Amino acid sequence: MDSEWMTEKPNNSTNSSVDGTVSESIVPPSLQYAFGVLGNLTAMFLLCRSSGVHKWKPFYRLVGGLAITDFCGIALVYPAVMVRYISGFTFEFPKQLCDYFSFWFSFSFMSSAMIVSAMSFDRFMAVAYPILYRNSQKTRVNIMLVMIWAFNAIVSSLNLMGVGSARNFYPGSWCFLDFASKGHLDKVNTYIYSIIGFIILTATIIMNIFVVYFICRKVSTSDRRKSNDIFIIVFLFVIVILFSICWVPLMVRMLINATSNDPKNGPEELLAVRMTISNAIVDPWIYIILRKENLSKILGLIRRIRNRKQLPTVFITEESKSVRAGRNRNPSTNTVTNSTQI
Repeated sequence: MDSEWMTEKPNNSTNSSVDGTVSESIVPPSLQYAFGVLGNLTAMFLLCRSSGVHKWKPFYRLVGGLAITDFCGIALVYPAVMVRYISGFTFEFPKQLCDYFSFWFSFSFMSSAMIVSAMSFDRFMAVAYPILYRNSQKTRVNIMLVMIWAFNAIVSSLNLMGVGSARNFYPGSWCFLDFASKGHLDKVNTYIYSIIGFIILTATIIMNIFVVYFICRKVSTSDRRKSNDIFIIVFLFVIVILFSICWVPLMVRMLINATSNDPKNGPEELLAVRMTISNAIVDPWIYIILRKENLSKILGLIRRIRNRKQLPTVFITEESKSVRAGRNRNPSTNTVTNSTQI
């Protein structure tokens, strides 16, 4: 099929067979699908189960929104992706299905990025403007989530409105905004998406720096408050670091292709999108592992180790040996053993 949304054959002998057919392994997408669905479902279950403790405060509502977004981005797309691999790459995506893939991938990628940024903004407001932050917290977060989803639905639909198009990328198992095209509208769509992505990343990093700065300025805080701050800082920083590592490659590839006279559609693009999808897979497991309850246990264990009295170390001297020998010969003798204690 020689359609504009169909993938091009890569010029890479390590990823294609002798006759030009694709020979990518089904293992990576299978693992991504399994861990992505399981992890996000588990995270949502734990959030609902512990709702009596966190009472759906703004931060946890955003975590729930992130889990829902990541789950939809994987569960609504990967079944057809697996069909492509199982069929030995003989099953071809029709244009309508490719447009559907492109929308959900671009929507879930950008929405997850903006929700991570919103989590950082929520913490920034909590530590920098606590009085303003306390007013209508839950309503504000609900509106924020709706606005994020609505905004990204529009951005992800630009190709459906005529600004650019969708493309089936190597190895023909995923569709995305066509950033491997020389067309002007495709380049415009690519620039819009990638520039918004870099703005989100930059804003997220800056807000997290300010969050740490404001928390470190607090001289006297209760142990409970300090423990909560430590949990949020650790959770946010792990999320942001992994988000940056997984998000940047796709944005860079999009910009490189948009500015190149010879845009690529090959293994590099496949690796970039897999790294971005990995962010949606890792996020829920971070929450599961770094839950406040688990982190509190870890911090408690560290405190017990630090506060534990050092066990005495006894060195036996020649004098103590002779006294002990005399005691063994005369058990009634109550002699104190001389020793050196550290």
